[in-house]
Amino acid sequence: MDKEFTVYISASPEMDAECEQIGQVLAGLTQSSRSTIRRTPHGPSGGNPDLAALAGSDLYIIILGTDLRAPLGVEWQAAQRAGLPTLGYRYAEASPSPAMLHFMRHNRFPWVTYQSPLAFRSTLERTLLRRLLDGTPGFGLDLSDVEQIAARLKELEEQEGEDKGPDERRGAGSGGIILPRP
Repeated sequence: MDKEFTVYISASPEMDAECEQIGQVLAGLTQSSRSTIRRTPHGPSGGNPDLAALAGSDLYIIILGTDLRAPLGVEWQAAQRAGLPTLGYRYAEASPSPAMLHFMRHNRFPWVTYQSPLAFRSTLERTLLRRLLDGTPGFGLDLSDVEQIAARLKELEEQEGEDKGPDERRGAGSGGIILPRP
């Protein structure tokens, strides 16, 4: 992949497992891919988001849990103003706060609900693979990458509904850079 695939994630700290799943999915996309993940800053009062990195991203992912914490709203508005392709997920088991309910009603968006981090991973991986294939040649995929992605997508679609096994967490939930395999 000649071009780096950059993802910006808006998520509160409670959504670390899902953010980790995004990193694992991106790491396994192709043998030669390079991805960068940026994420909502953490801390007691949120922090200032990296709006330049957000605007330069190829994809914006927002994950909603129980409550809306700063600066998720600012990141959402910046992504919408920039016209970024957006994926929105909501954890179905979380009881939304009044602020979260207001946000979801005010921002009419086709939120994808999921029941567990593993269900999230499965849905996300299929969506990302389709998006990469639809974006070719824009993402610089070579023929072997396209074939690998198409084969993985077919495998996932055949496995749909099967038990995915244990939830494996490895500490990649805070963002980072994923380099090609040697």
